Amino acid sequence: MAPLELWASPEPTFARIDATTVRDQSAETGLDARPDDAERIAALGVSVSRVPVLWERVSPADPHERDYREPERRLDALRAAGVEPIVTLLHHGSGPQYTDLLDPAFPLWFAEYAEATAQQFPWVRRWTPINEPLTTARFATLYGAWFPNMRDDRAFGRAMVNQTLAQQAAMRRIRRVIPDAEFVLTEDLQRYAAGDAVVAEYVAFLRERVYLSVELVAGRVGEGHSLLPFLSERCGLNALELAMMQRDAAVPDLVAFNHYPHSERYLFTRGGEIADVPAVYVSGEPPPAVGPLLRAAAERLRLPLAIGEVHAHAPEAERVRWLLQHAADVNGLRADGVDVRALGAWAAFGMVDWHSLLRQRARVTEDGIYTFAGPNGIPQATAVATALRELAATGRIADTGVRGWWERDDRALPLEELIAMRDAGIPEGDHLRTIDEALA
Repeated sequence: MAPLELWASPEPTFARIDATTVRDQSAETGLDARPDDAERIAALGVSVSRVPVLWERVSPADPHERDYREPERRLDALRAAGVEPIVTLLHHGSGPQYTDLLDPAFPLWFAEYAEATAQQFPWVRRWTPINEPLTTARFATLYGAWFPNMRDDRAFGRAMVNQTLAQQAAMRRIRRVIPDAEFVLTEDLQRYAAGDAVVAEYVAFLRERVYLSVELVAGRVGEGHSLLPFLSERCGLNALELAMMQRDAAVPDLVAFNHYPHSERYLFTRGGEIADVPAVYVSGEPPPAVGPLLRAAAERLRLPLAIGEVHAHAPEAERVRWLLQHAADVNGLRADGVDVRALGAWAAFGMVDWHSLLRQRARVTEDGIYTFAGPNGIPQATAVATALRELAATGRIADTGVRGWWERDDRALPLEELIAMRDAGIPEGDHLRTIDEALA
């Protein structure tokens, strides 16, 4: 088995929150303004970094007008530093203002942008056309958090079809320019737990849906697939669309799953409805762990895997603990012969307002590998940077005995209290921030 790749990458989301509001993490973290971030990435001893060349920033007003100067500077700097890029073209976005996730023209516009970007950077080998397509579709069309702010199965189906066709077409067009281009698909890796028998069937459905974006783009959704009735009857996908996605299958060369404490969910019935809270805050639920989830994904997908984003909202010693746990799980899986090829530390330069999915401008900043410096400051290395260098040099991170908030007893709250906080608009996990600050 080849040596484990280590990645370090910035948070670059460009999300359309509603019809008039966007959040641009590249601008808010200062990523687009600093000339020396590539040197900071290279200093970590990693070999790869996921790099945004985002459609909304390069071609914001006219699909035929593109300005690559800012991403070209970043890519050239990484190349000079000896760090290989994985280029991302859409990161939790719905495209520039002239399109959106439900637009029938979305796949064509996106594929044209992908080919133009490949022509601009023909030396780039690895590509992520759309980051976390299932997650973006969920937030935008099932939860109403992002534009088009809907809660509708048919809108979800349309968003999934458009993103799938867009990724398939994008990889065809990229490979016209770069025949050996590799497709790296990224997605959130979730766990669902059933709190009672009433939700058991729905939880079983959600466990199947975890793999939907991978299986759609790989052309694996056809007769006999467990989600075909849902896609056909509830989401309105027709036989022609399903046949097109099978015909134009783009099997990922690598599936990079992302895992956060809130990726694991607990469902239960409340007042005749299904309630959904983070499992990490439910008494009796185990602390989140990526190992079992990644093993199950390997058995289901039979594709090379990676963990693309390792980050937790926590003090730096606890963020090291989160990285240590993920590295240990990856090493254990690899020792068992599971084809896990990479581990990616995330939020290289921090992030802002992700506690509310970017919906609140509260300036809740999170440090990552480096401190959050915003557009005017200078990022400083944290203990996560030291741990990542240690992992690169030795293959492991020393356990200092620190435990993360996701392992502490005080993380749990009664279910009714969790629901009351949600109904009051309090972001998930806010009850722990004061505890973390007191312990920092």
